Amino acid sequence: MVWLGLLLVVAGAVPALTMNGDLGGVDLTVAGAALMAVGAVLLVAGILRLRRRRRVGPPGAAAQAYYRTSTGKIVAMVIAVVYIVSPVDLIPDVFLPFGIVDDATALTWLLFALGQEYTRRSRAERRAP
Repeated sequence: MVWLGLLLVVAGAVPALTMNGDLGGVDLTVAGAALMAVGAVLLVAGILRLRRRRRVGPPGAAAQAYYRTSTGKIVAMVIAVVYIVSPVDLIPDVFLPFGIVDDATALTWLLFALGQEYTRRSRAERRAP
């Protein structure tokens, strides 16, 4: 769900930020913004699911290990998604290229953090008895 949401945010950003005009009677800017909104909802829902405990190890084992993402990291990821999608930025997008760089930096950190959590979770599952 996280990766689909991230894909929709990026796919919606392209027409929302770069294209003007209609395609088949649909405004491309509005369609891109709607796609970004749907992607952001999926992305935030997927990030919030990281907080749930995941059982590591075979079911019924005496000692169960649990892996959870910290609350601070979850909050930072959600804030990054909101910052990427929101039109309010520290540096407005009209000041090219600096306006785009701050959004790209937030997106890069979000990709890194999601990849890191995926790697940690898969390592924890492999180490389980």
